[in-house]
Amino acid sequence: MHNTVLFDLDGTLIDQFDAIHKSVNYTQRKLGIGESSFIKVKQAVGGSIRLTLGRLFDNHSLEETLPLFKEHFESIMMEDVFILPGVESFLSQLYNQSINMGVLTNKIGTHARATIDFLKLDSYFQYVLGAEDIGLKKPNPVFTDHILKLMDASRDTTCIIGDSPFDYQTGVEANIPVYLVATGTHSVEALQKETDCQFIYDTMHSLAKDQFHFNLS
Repeated sequence: MHNTVLFDLDGTLIDQFDAIHKSVNYTQRKLGIGESSFIKVKQAVGGSIRLTLGRLFDNHSLEETLPLFKEHFESIMMEDVFILPGVESFLSQLYNQSINMGVLTNKIGTHARATIDFLKLDSYFQYVLGAEDIGLKKPNPVFTDHILKLMDASRDTTCIIGDSPFDYQTGVEANIPVYLVATGTHSVEALQKETDCQFIYDTMHSLAKDQFHFNLS
């Protein structure tokens, strides 16, 4: 039985890819280079915004790209953001069963918390830990241990729910079971190819039903 669930954020609980794409394009325009398509940007997301920008801006340093991206993203980050299907019902049912929940994300922590507050999901989570909060990120097990300590939770009764190979590797490094849902950057087939995860689902509905015996609305 899982007493604690650690969720990834982007692609697992929410979709904020439109604002990310627009902010990448803004940065590209400012630097006078061609704009990337939505699909190319979405495929580059994962690991942290620093890694994403590194993938998309080969010939430009983070000192150039990151301030431009953050400036624009912070001005539009709540535009078109939405909660993914089944998530609110899932969180509500977990909460009603007194299961502790946290968010462990490689999104910049201040951005993650602001978005969760905006979407009125904050009451479900004990802690939201993101990149730049303590100078670490997934899949570093010290990062995972930090949020578990904050939540007074044990690895033995914790699981991770995410949408990417980074989330799977986070569980491997921390010796915590991982359930993956193909609602973000990777399809079921891509997750099967890139990980050894035994629990990959096409929707949050199927994950919740199989692992928690919940029927989501």
